[in-house]
Amino acid sequence: MTSAFIMYAVAAVLGGIGAVLLLQLRYPRSDQGRYARLIAGTMFAMGGIILAGFASALRQWSIGA
Repeated sequence: MTSAFIMYAVAAVLGGIGAVLLLQLRYPRSDQGRYARLIAGTMFAMGGIILAGFASALRQWSIGA
């Protein structure tokens, strides 16, 4: 198991958590709850995207391309 594969798996988990939090914005909540889910969901989703990019760079670097 390569480290890029582990990074992709963690990125998928982070992206999934972010998506769930952002999808919960559709339901009525207090302003504080909406704001907290918006901030946390955005940060988790962006963390997943950035980590996937790093995993792609690591994979390309490891094969020498």
